[in-house]
Order: sequence, then structure tokens, then C-alpha cells
Amino acid sequence: TERFRSALLQYVAGHEREPDFAFPREYRGVYLQRRRECGFQLYDSVGIARGDREASPRRGVENYRLFGAPHAMVVTTDEALGVYGVLDCGAWVNNFMLAARSLGVASIAQAALGAHPRFVRPYFGLPEDRQIVCGISFGYEDAAHPVNRFRTSRAALDSVVTWVDE
Repeated sequence: TERFRSALLQYVAGHEREPDFAFPREYRGVYLQRRRECGFQLYDSVGIARGDREASPRRGVENYRLFGAPHAMVVTTDEALGVYGVLDCGAWVNNFMLAARSLGVASIAQAALGAHPRFVRPYFGLPEDRQIVCGISFGYEDAAHPVNRFRTSRAALDSVVTWVDE
């Protein structure tokens, strides 16, 4: 993990993102609102003031430090599966994270690791037809770290589910 972390940090310092899967072009409406709320809470938890254009990117580097976690994995899909392979990976990631939590292991899914497939594939000897979906960093949580104490709000069930009675 330490070798990967070091190599990744060195790589991202000199390369732009080139993900296999396009990141959202923009966030709108409730998605923008939720993203901003989470970001503001995260930055506030570690003492970064809104609008601090120097501290924000430094915090973003934590993605490539794997948030200090002792373990990391890369989640991939076969390019022939298209969006359905990504959907399967999402279900797998969710279940891995729930299972880890049930065993007292904290984890964080990281789209940032999917942003640099030109580094990740050769580093791990993955073939070109393996598309990088995301990474997951995991280990025992440092409960004393301020970033681990904030919790995002949750949308009300009726705002994310449409119930149909017949």
C-alpha cells in the first residue's frame, strides 16, 4: 500500500485526470445541493474555511494518500460489459463496504482512483480491457480524527422514492 500510495502521489502531481468513465460535467438541483452540503461539512470538520482556494486542493490530495488507510483495492470491470458492468461494481462496492462495517472496518469508495487508469492499469499489470471504476481504501477508523465525526444528512425517503399504488 505504501509503495502504491507514493507512486500514485508522484503520478497525479504531474498528470491530468483521464478516467475510463466520464465524471459528471456538472451537478444540478438537489445533486448540487447535496454535494455542496457534504463538501462544506467535510471542509468545516478539518478547519478549512469556505472559499479557501489554497487549502481545498491540499485536502483533495488525501484521496491519493488513500486517506491514510492501510489497505486499498481497485475495482474494475470488463469494457465489454459497458454500463451494466459498472452497475454490478456499484452493487459489489456497496456490499463490500457494508460487510466491512459489520466487522468494524471503515472504508471509503474513491472515484479519484478511477481518474488515473493510465497509471493504475500498468501499476497492477491489468489488461487494457479492464476499466477502472473506482478504488476503496479501508482499515480501522481513527475515531478521534475530526473528519470521521461529521455525518451528512439523508434525504427523506419520499424525496427519493416514488410509491405507486395500484
